[in-house]
Amino acid sequence: MATTKLMIRTIKSENSIGDDLLSLSELAYLSRLHPELIARFVDLGLLEPRARKNTGELLFDSEAVPTARKIWRLRQQLGINYVGIGLVLDLLDRIEDLENEIRRLKSLLNLESFIDTY
Repeated sequence: MATTKLMIRTIKSENSIGDDLLSLSELAYLSRLHPELIARFVDLGLLEPRARKNTGELLFDSEAVPTARKIWRLRQQLGINYVGIGLVLDLLDRIEDLENEIRRLKSLLNLESFIDTY
């Protein structure tokens, strides 16, 4: 396991765009999915690369790992087609945005309550 981490860190340090990006093969390895399947997710618009190297190689941020696994689970375990997966991912993103907004508003209300008591 330590060898794998070292190998990924070495590859990442060679990225001219940024150390925090993963190559397609790194993403495939970390998500335990075949690189061609990852490429298919990209082609279908379900997974977005963060950047491209001058060679055309796709680079992904670390959030792509759980997203790729989520896409695979929705397809394999729940039998959702790719169009449906896109919709599910959009709705999950929207839910996350709304939950963040609720937290922000609660924090603001708590701050106002605190100020009103003094």
